[in-house]
Amino acid sequence: MRTRRDRDAETIRTVLRKAGRPEFRHPGDGFFVDGGRDGEPFLVACASRARRRTLSPFAELAAYTTALTAAGMRVEPQTGPDASPLVLQVQFPET
Repeated sequence: MRTRRDRDAETIRTVLRKAGRPEFRHPGDGFFVDGGRDGEPFLVACASRARRRTLSPFAELAAYTTALTAAGMRVEPQTGPDASPLVLQVQFPET
């Protein structure tokens, strides 16, 4: 991992994996992490295919929030004109 952004994104993934949350793999359900560029929050999304849903998206988001908050991160619903109810904004504490 070359950049701080890459390391921070992997930290988020590690926290969620340790909490027993599945990572997105086609064609299944799970989380994926994006963003974190130029000081912007990371976006953690819950992918849930309606026809093959094995996870409750809103229960997953609650589990993500619990795990990430316990790890010291700030978690909020996504904001902005393109906000999705299945995406969270995640920021690391100020250092």
